[in-house]
Amino acid sequence: MIALSLLTALAFGVGDFCGGLAAKRTTLLRVVGFAHIIGFFGVLIAALVIGNVLLWEDVALGAVGGAFGGIGAALLYRGLARGPMSVVAPVTAISSAVFPALWGLARGDRPSALAAVGLVVALSAIWMVSASDDEDGLGVDESAVGRPMLVVVAESLAAGAGFGMFFIFMDLTDPASSPWAVVGARALTGSLLGALLVVAAVRLRASGPNTADRPWGMATVSLIVVTGFLDTAANVLFLLAIGAGSFVVVAVLTSLYPVATIVLASTILNESLNGRQKVGLPLALVSTALIAVG
Repeated sequence: MIALSLLTALAFGVGDFCGGLAAKRTTLLRVVGFAHIIGFFGVLIAALVIGNVLLWEDVALGAVGGAFGGIGAALLYRGLARGPMSVVAPVTAISSAVFPALWGLARGDRPSALAAVGLVVALSAIWMVSASDDEDGLGVDESAVGRPMLVVVAESLAAGAGFGMFFIFMDLTDPASSPWAVVGARALTGSLLGALLVVAAVRLRASGPNTADRPWGMATVSLIVVTGFLDTAANVLFLLAIGAGSFVVVAVLTSLYPVATIVLASTILNESLNGRQKVGLPLALVSTALIAVG
């Protein structure tokens, strides 16, 4: 379970990094849309190969969970655009971990005392590694001055809740039908995003040849394909992990995904780590060890 949870976090984190690089080269709608469409076909193949039972109620639960996840993503990007990232990112990451943890505890999932300490340390690590650097160290930039911070925090919590609800709906499914719930989620989001891509393409064509459009390249296409593949792998691994052990532990460990993104950005893009991130990375390792021992 621990290994599956960490592999899930790794897949989510690396996928986010690849998606971020792709978004620098083409539109966000193209990246998210094609990644979800690729993810749909990828998880459909996985379900046909390793899925033991097809339960339509699980497909429906996955679709509802996918809707919550899509809403969470929209609120996250809205929050990042309107408010300080150093506030939006950690609040969203913590919220996405806390909601499933509370759900698991309400259903009677009780980790050991040592594992509980590890969960607390993991939540602290999530907050630290999600922190963005800012000039004055106060977490507020000039674009956020005068905006109601309460609204920014509320939207960030709602974004995390959307991701958390996706995890919860995955937990409601039967482990025997594992990948089919993700098929339902990606069928919904992939079809909606696909429709938006068609509309965007029609509008671009109607606007004429002089319309500015960022060109495609093989490197960009490759990044989108990898993003879609890793998104599929992460969701399947998450279902396998919750089928093998504690949902609370899996949800919190999965929320350590920013560690992979930050490490890749630091090593490949030479982005510097701020003070809290330098503390948060080893804390993530400590939390994993505590949960594993517990």
